[in-house]
Amino acid sequence: MLTLHFDYPSPASAVALLRLQRLADVGHDIRFLGLDALGLDVAVPPTLDQLDELGRYHERALELGLPMRRPSRRPPTLSAHLVGELADRVGLGASWRWSALHGYWASDLDLSDPGALVELAVDAGLDRAAVGGQLEDRVARRVLRGQMVTRRRAGIGGVPVLEADGGVFISADLPDAELEELAAL
Repeated sequence: MLTLHFDYPSPASAVALLRLQRLADVGHDIRFLGLDALGLDVAVPPTLDQLDELGRYHERALELGLPMRRPSRRPPTLSAHLVGELADRVGLGASWRWSALHGYWASDLDLSDPGALVELAVDAGLDRAAVGGQLEDRVARRVLRGQMVTRRRAGIGGVPVLEADGGVFISADLPDAELEELAAL
């Protein structure tokens, strides 16, 4: 099994997520775990590393169907990852991840805004009330934040990070053929 640790505002994560989703769609065992890479509770202007990645990954993202525009902010993403957990539980994880990526990169939506998250989730097929409940669940928020801290302590700081079965960390920038071979193991 492969696990991708990702965050929506990371262009490299977006490309890795789209590439690995294609492999998951054809039956490979891939898990997606969100990580609020900045770990802040407020939005900040786009960071220099984010803009540098945007220049490097823009064309590849477009090839994969995701137009990437310069974002107006880099929001905290804990709430977006909370919605992602709900989406995974009800079998709509791929739909949610696409909706969140497209909302952020193509439409410049604020992934920390509960109203925007609910609308994106509904577009992805999720139940409005369930999403609202998930976003208001303080226990789920604390648990997810704790899981993210645990992953950071295990060595996952930046994103994307691809984790192979057994806890081996690998670059998510592998060529397509090598990524497919790894997924087939």
